Amino acid sequence: MSSYAITGASKGIGREFVRQLAANPANTVLAIVRNPESPDISELASNHPNVHVIKGDVTDPKSVLEAASAAAAVTGGQLDVLIHNSNAVDMATMSLNPTQIPFDAQAIREAFDPSFSTAIYGGLWTTNAFLPLIENGIQKKIVHISSAMADVDLIKAAGVSNAVAYSVAKAGMNVQVAKYAAEFAPREIKVLALSPGWVDTWEGEKPFPVVQANEFLLKLFQAAEPELKGQIQPEESVRKCLQVIERLDAEISGLLLSHNGDRIRWF
Repeated sequence: MSSYAITGASKGIGREFVRQLAANPANTVLAIVRNPESPDISELASNHPNVHVIKGDVTDPKSVLEAASAAAAVTGGQLDVLIHNSNAVDMATMSLNPTQIPFDAQAIREAFDPSFSTAIYGGLWTTNAFLPLIENGIQKKIVHISSAMADVDLIKAAGVSNAVAYSVAKAGMNVQVAKYAAEFAPREIKVLALSPGWVDTWEGEKPFPVVQANEFLLKLFQAAEPELKGQIQPEESVRKCLQVIERLDAEISGLLLSHNGDRIRWF
């Protein structure tokens, strides 16, 4: 039996992690969400007795510690795999290039804070809060869901100059993961930054601005990957991510890898 905790589990990739892991009744799956009453995760939990929904906001250190305590009560104080998936962006500034960032201290904080609060601060608090459980686990794996948008080679090849705050936050996450891996190596705890690919997590019909943005990104990404046709679905992304997590060992601990298990096939 394996135990998993997933932050940001109420929708998108996080919820898909819960769904696929819960399909094995031998797994214990802890869905960490800000709102335990969220219909989608509540319905999933009602259909799978091995799913436990736990309230936790990764941007609030007190809330994260309470979530870890609640998780310990479910698992007997141990955890095999922690997947820090929580993510937030300021959609109003996602399309801006670096030179378009305003000379306004408050505005730049509003643009950067959502991504930094979830990727960097939230990554620290979540990892540290759940660390005692991981130390008592068998697999001892910690995974932070990152992005190829933080890979400098892809940025250069595709010419992706927008999504500044998001990309910088994920790059910071990647360095943070490497630091954790260096610290944890003597304790045989493995840490990984994992890009899930370019995933279609939009629910319902896409508004025209989103369609336009995806078309724009597709053209950029095709400069790096000419055969790329578009986004993949959460089911494919998570299935491949879980395969990478299964192979996580000391040799690849600290790296940023794609859902394909390498640093080349980002899509």
